[in-house]
Amino acid sequence: MILIDRHGLPQSDTWHYLDRDETLSFSPSTVVHPQQWDTYHMHFGTPAQGLWLAGEQALDQVQPILGQLTLIVVEFAKSRDGRGFTLARLLRERYGFDGDLRAAGPLLPDQFAMLLQCGFSSVLVPSASPVVRWQQAAGAIHNARPRTLLERLSQRNEV
Repeated sequence: MILIDRHGLPQSDTWHYLDRDETLSFSPSTVVHPQQWDTYHMHFGTPAQGLWLAGEQALDQVQPILGQLTLIVVEFAKSRDGRGFTLARLLRERYGFDGDLRAAGPLLPDQFAMLLQCGFSSVLVPSASPVVRWQQAAGAIHNARPRTLLERLSQRNEV
């Protein structure tokens, strides 16, 4: 996986992501799944700093631990699955999470603007994903300006 920041640039990733079935191992920057949270905390005497959520995760189940987290990864099962966008909005607006909110999965650079708008601060994409496309998507966001209906109609008549 490649970590893409909010500017569309690849970054080195210092987080250790535990798989659901993986044997627990300690790392200062570990991301666990909700069902691993208590076991990790009891086993190592300190809570994990990151949590990996599936798109269908009920946030009321993880609300008590949100204040202990510095990173939440929201997994998108498919690029057309919008539940991750909803989770991000809820985490930011209703639950007040202000840490790093990372999207993960088979996402498309065309979705970058919406990811940022919903509160994501970074994206984990498959290694085969062309990084230059994410850079272009970020550039398009920062260079775009809102256009009025009158401007758009005027341009149609000029062509």
